[in-house]
Amino acid sequence: MNILVIGCDQVGASLVRDLERIGHDISIIEKDSEQLKRLDAFDDYTFSGNALVGDPTDPDVLRQGGIENCDAVAAVSEDDSLNLMAAQIAKSLFQREKVICRVSDPHLQVLYHKAYELDTICPTVLTEQAVFRSLAK
Repeated sequence: MNILVIGCDQVGASLVRDLERIGHDISIIEKDSEQLKRLDAFDDYTFSGNALVGDPTDPDVLRQGGIENCDAVAAVSEDDSLNLMAAQIAKSLFQREKVICRVSDPHLQVLYHKAYELDTICPTVLTEQAVFRSLAK
């Protein structure tokens, strides 16, 4: 599968590595060139995809990043607003069906899912659920 990842912070870099290891073709768009250095931090991994520095809410940058040929988009930066905007553009302007949006605020997760019909992942909710399960044993 050809996947466009938006954001290369700790989550994005790990996601890219894991997806490439199982055979997916990955492109990354990151606003901050310094963040792309995270891809070099893994001892046993070398990124082989396309990395682009630019604004992932700019349709031209998304085109340069390969959005028109991707099967899925994962907007996983640390910035909820950036993720929402990039995910909305991917879904509405570029008609990508599989778009996943990372959202830190649980209340926004519900809104993004219902109002914008985006698949959302909320690290805050996932962490709370994991801690709850561990304490409830």
